[in-house]
Amino acid sequence: MPIFSLEKTTDAILEKFSRPSDYGIRRIVFWYDRDTTAGEKDLEYITEALRQKKIKLHILKNNFYETKKLLEHDDLKSDFLIYSPQAERPYKENWLLDIQLYSGRFENSRISDLKTEIGIEGYRHDSFLEEQKKFFANKRRVAAFKKFYRNTWNEEDFISGIFAVLTGSNVIDENENIRTLLMNSLNEDENTVWQEILRYNLSDKFWERTGRHYGYYSEHPTLKKLFLSFLITHIDLNTELPLKTLKNYINHNRQSNECEIFISGWMNNSKDSWRFDEYCTNLLREDNSRLEAALTSELKKSKTESYISAESPDIIDKTIIRNIVGTITEGGRDYSRYLSWIEERKTKHYYQKFHDIYSALKYGIMLLSLSEETEKKGIHQENLNGLFTEYRKNYYLHDLYYRKFYLHYDRDSDKEILRNGIREIIEREYRRINEKILMKWSDLTESEMNGKWGIELIDNQSDFFTDHVSKIISRNERDKAAVIISDALRYEVAAELKEVLNTSTNGTIEMSAMAGCLPSYTKLGMASLLPHSNLEYRDELIFADGINTDGLSNREKILLAEERESIAFSFRDLWKLKTDEAREQLRGKRIIYIYHNSIDETGDKHSSQDDVFTAAESAINDIDAMVNRLSRNLNINNIIITADHGFIYSRDSLESADIVNTDTFDRDKWITSNKRFIISSEKTDLPNTHRFSLTINSGHEKPLYIYTPYADLRFRLSGGGRNFVHGGAALQEIVIPVLLYNHNKSLSDLDRKGIEYGTVGITVIEQNRKITGNPFRIRLFQTENVTDKREPLTCRIGLYDNSGNRVSDEKTVIADKSSDEPNERISEVILTMSSSTENGIYHLKAFKEDKNELYGDVFDIPVEVDLLITDDF
Repeated sequence: MPIFSLEKTTDAILEKFSRPSDYGIRRIVFWYDRDTTAGEKDLEYITEALRQKKIKLHILKNNFYETKKLLEHDDLKSDFLIYSPQAERPYKENWLLDIQLYSGRFENSRISDLKTEIGIEGYRHDSFLEEQKKFFANKRRVAAFKKFYRNTWNEEDFISGIFAVLTGSNVIDENENIRTLLMNSLNEDENTVWQEILRYNLSDKFWERTGRHYGYYSEHPTLKKLFLSFLITHIDLNTELPLKTLKNYINHNRQSNECEIFISGWMNNSKDSWRFDEYCTNLLREDNSRLEAALTSELKKSKTESYISAESPDIIDKTIIRNIVGTITEGGRDYSRYLSWIEERKTKHYYQKFHDIYSALKYGIMLLSLSEETEKKGIHQENLNGLFTEYRKNYYLHDLYYRKFYLHYDRDSDKEILRNGIREIIEREYRRINEKILMKWSDLTESEMNGKWGIELIDNQSDFFTDHVSKIISRNERDKAAVIISDALRYEVAAELKEVLNTSTNGTIEMSAMAGCLPSYTKLGMASLLPHSNLEYRDELIFADGINTDGLSNREKILLAEERESIAFSFRDLWKLKTDEAREQLRGKRIIYIYHNSIDETGDKHSSQDDVFTAAESAINDIDAMVNRLSRNLNINNIIITADHGFIYSRDSLESADIVNTDTFDRDKWITSNKRFIISSEKTDLPNTHRFSLTINSGHEKPLYIYTPYADLRFRLSGGGRNFVHGGAALQEIVIPVLLYNHNKSLSDLDRKGIEYGTVGITVIEQNRKITGNPFRIRLFQTENVTDKREPLTCRIGLYDNSGNRVSDEKTVIADKSSDEPNERISEVILTMSSSTENGIYHLKAFKEDKNELYGDVFDIPVEVDLLITDDF
């Protein structure tokens, strides 16, 4: 009971009478003192104070007729305070209600103080406030509640406000408040928010609300069952699974839509989704994995297409992955179908969790599909030029897909599902198709070259400086060229680098290729890329016009002999320089050679050769960063990226048939060797081995010969690894990439060159934009195809009311199609509206997405919701 202040109370009563009356000259004020705050002496004091103001006090205590007669017959002019020591009667039992309606009201109770504090007018909520006096006894809770209160509230709104305060929410949102409650714990004894709900006797009201809003009803409701009902209802809505053993957890009727909106919002919440995942995992494994076993049983009996749209739980993704792996290992070849399943999962909640395993499968399937296509077309090129060109156009993709398969395979923490069966299939198929291509290459090499290395009408690596660097610096006296030479950057890695640079820079990139020198190893490759008139082989070293090409300082000497404003860096040294330091060292320089070594450094070591694909990925990222730094910060517009040689790599150990025996060789005549080449002064014939004359000067009395095994075979030599090799004449070793990057300082440069850039757009196809069903389907059209400079778009789509409140779930859309065919750029999403959504005009909105932050409208399209009609949108 509040402390009674007689003076304060009297002043407050008199203040009531000082206000002008809305309904006449005299004033009547009712005071229902249900807490009996005023005693007999207090009333005497108040009566005297009123008398001085010519105001009469009348006591109301079950004398309704007498009071009514007094006010409406006996005394029609006097001001009255009608005091009652009792609570006000309900409206239907209150004989004085008609008088009260045109009279004033005074309260002197804890409820009146609370109402004054919050700003609550009238008396219809008094009983509720009395019930919740425990909750409102705390100033902090009252202050938080006051921020939410609106004078239009009914009792349900008051309960919503209380729940928002207890969950610590900043908004009154049923979904957010429930999510915050469940985030705390699914165990009621451990859930501090739930304990507060119990403390204020609100548990029954909570369960009533979950029933009305989400359709969750249970004789013995629990938070765990509530969460499970959301999950199972989601599965029921998005699959065709019968779920017979789980039907008690399905929330039916219109409220199931609210469940879908709730679970979608939680899964898509970047801050809270981890807890959702944790609960799903725990519930699946609880009780000896009873739920997991039940779902697995249903999934095994169903077609993948019948549950492909469900977002959760992760057992859906695991089953899809197992289905793909199992089907392929059993001989399935419906590759486009399997890829469509993976594409469908890209926008789902658990895709990132299984990103590496999905990606490994995608590239593995693409390799199998390409291999099948290559097999059907046949390898019919009639000369080396034709096969070299076909490798650049198509065959290099076998190597790229193989590399990307193992890159993601190695990253995946749980390889068991891929290790058992499909990895062997990918390995075997890659080795088989690669052998076919390379044996064709070896056959043509034997028939065309006649022991002299060279490919007709293909640029030679030895002419690199003349063909590319000289062309840039000879245009005028200002242009400069930076050359990044990445050791063992084979063609397919450079092809991916080109795509990365197209996305990350404003520049334009042209890609070509050269035929590498033989043997395809670092010393000769690096020497060939320097300016020279003559290369000479001396004691295992390569000299360019008399200068040793080994080492950074020697290479810089050779560059300076050609152009006095030249400089050479190791990649790491240049990268370490601060921007001001780098600008100072590059000031006035016209030729900059930058030597990068990630792939070869990793692959050449037996202990790390299986990390070579990770090293290739690092090389791509390194060079991308360097190109951006050179062009954006160091004012270098012309950048050339190339390599000294490529490489061959296969994951599995070689079989004896893949090894060429060297026992018949006279090793005393060997000059140098590795598993892919031997330079010797001996002229002999070996089975499955090419022999070429060493074309550069050697200083030897006798001519030198290069021996390299056919295809991707290796010499039987000790030391080093056999999986990663280079030095031979295989396409992967000698197709040397050349990327010519030209920086555009602004997007207007791209406009001037007629190059389309930016991000692709999407729009809604339907002209009759009326939504007549729930859930409803939207057909989307990607307006442009993805190109070198036109990037994919990732966005979220939802339905919003005119106040900007979302009334549906959200779906992620990835517009990444590169096809020129419009029909191949059409996609669909299905949205579910809240069951409380009324007919009217709404807005279908799409927002760009970046690291789970929404920004920028993609489209905002008015649509009409008319749920009386049954046709779909």
